[in-house]
Amino acid sequence: MKRTLQVLLAISLATMFLVSPVAAATSQGLEWGIVVGDQWNFDISTTDNGVVDMSEVIYFEVTGGIAVIPNILDNWLNIPKPTFDIEWANGTSLGWSALIFIFFAVITDSWVVPIGNYTLLGELYEDTIYNGTIYNVGNYWGYETDTILGQPIGVHVDYLKSDGFLAHWTVTTENGTLTMTRQGLGFDIMGFIQDNLLIVAAGGAILLIVLIVCIKRK
Repeated sequence: MKRTLQVLLAISLATMFLVSPVAAATSQGLEWGIVVGDQWNFDISTTDNGVVDMSEVIYFEVTGGIAVIPNILDNWLNIPKPTFDIEWANGTSLGWSALIFIFFAVITDSWVVPIGNYTLLGELYEDTIYNGTIYNVGNYWGYETDTILGQPIGVHVDYLKSDGFLAHWTVTTENGTLTMTRQGLGFDIMGFIQDNLLIVAAGGAILLIVLIVCIKRK
């Protein structure tokens, strides 16, 4: 019996040391929400004057680089940058088509952000990268701008809060749009409520009045 307890204790201690250090949250409440091998498909399309130019699917897979997040993070550029394999869904290289990501690079430098303390991430982003507008609605956090180098070009990037990986990316110009959306996101009920608060409140008030009338009639 004593030997069995010793073995169990040894296994428990070994397990503690085998836990990856990137799994633990920092003192500022940041941690990674992705692991090597995670995969996503994105629908990407472009339009020119309302006519669809391209409609394809892009594949992402985490290949590495999920390093330990500094315990005290005071600069956005100090966030480790995981690496990814990015291809068309049929397995072919993006080739010259990858140049479209220039519009992604002007507003952010990463496909993924740590999860947890989004208030801190917003402060670091505004201080270090770009003083745009922080987007924090429902299940999504990100940033957006309506001008680039003085030109009327709108760019919106947001990440899914549950894993920190890119969810939506849109570019809007005077003549066209580029949209990239992660597949399988589902309906964001909290985001809908925040975006349509007055409508939801009015609907709730009407429903309450109807219930009161029905109760009085009984």
